[in-house]
Amino acid sequence: MIKETILGCSLLLVSAAALAGGCDNPRTPYDVTYCAALEMVQLDQEINVEYKKVMGLLTSPQKQTLKQSQIQWLKNRDNECSDDSMINVACSNRTMQSRINFLKSVERECKSTGCDSNKLAQQQ
Repeated sequence: MIKETILGCSLLLVSAAALAGGCDNPRTPYDVTYCAALEMVQLDQEINVEYKKVMGLLTSPQKQTLKQSQIQWLKNRDNECSDDSMINVACSNRTMQSRINFLKSVERECKSTGCDSNKLAQQQ
């Protein structure tokens, strides 16, 4: 029963992607929205992975600094990219990609020259 459910869900996802015509060349506004939403989910997963990597390199006080920075960044993203009832997915995706790039630069810096606590406080 579980195998049939998983197979059914997989076919549904493949069908949805096929109907969207592929995200390399979306044909309709619905395709654009579908692809942007799919990208948002992927970026959300990537930001969580990168955040955990950076947290693993920090001291306890630095972890607190980054955690507070991340919370404030989330609030800023939500204020900038949504209203009470709708999310501007393109805005959210741009903002998340920027944060991922920032976290990757922090990770590189921590590994090469050490973590700069001032940089961790940025909400970029």
